[in-house]
Amino acid sequence: AGSSAGRSPEGPAGAALALRGITAGYDGGLVLHGVDLEVRKGEILAVLGPNGAGKSTACRVAAGLLPVTGGAVFVRGRDATRDGPVRRSRAGVLLAPEGRGIFPALTIEENLALYLTEAAARAAVYARFPRLAERRAVPAGALSGGEQQLLALAPLLQRPPEVLIADEPSLGLAPRVVEEVYALLTELRDAGTALLLVEEKAAGILGIADTVAYLSQGRVSWRGPRAEVEADRLTEAYLGMGTSGVGT
Repeated sequence: AGSSAGRSPEGPAGAALALRGITAGYDGGLVLHGVDLEVRKGEILAVLGPNGAGKSTACRVAAGLLPVTGGAVFVRGRDATRDGPVRRSRAGVLLAPEGRGIFPALTIEENLALYLTEAAARAAVYARFPRLAERRAVPAGALSGGEQQLLALAPLLQRPPEVLIADEPSLGLAPRVVEEVYALLTELRDAGTALLLVEEKAAGILGIADTVAYLSQGRVSWRGPRAEVEADRLTEAYLGMGTSGVGT
């Protein structure tokens, strides 16, 4: 994997994370076809699209878990295309994967200690989320889905990353918990983190997004400010047709 021939080694000015002309896939088959995405410091980019659109693949590319076959990935203007997940993480790019980013066999306290080595920082998490404090000695796998998601994200409030890539952070959660998770993500945005949030359903995420991109069949079909999102664009993104009913 590497940058496209002739591409400048400098990424877009001001972008914390940028994907440029990305093609990538699995076992020789392409899933992404020339994807361009970028997110800036203190911005939430919501990437929407139906199942199979390539959203999770884009997350894996951005996090360094999947090499690209074409295009380039930039982290704060630096070409990071060849960087694996460890180097991306050290540069401040973190992935919250679909299905919760926790270690289920470890206790809440042990999970927190992996990211927050100082006891004072963990105490701040417990003060903010009393439910976690009450069960700090319980294995994380015994928590509800909502509690597991909060456990995965809560430590980041104490040490906000440069970039957070969250793959369907609301998946399987009750509406009340979804609101709590989105409030936490908004706090990270306000702390200066650049957030790339992938969701299949637009409900909820549009309330906190700054910028929206629709992914369809491995391509970005539309991208723009949240204020410009219209119902016909949602129809086109999810059903492959405009409001006129003509297929695309």
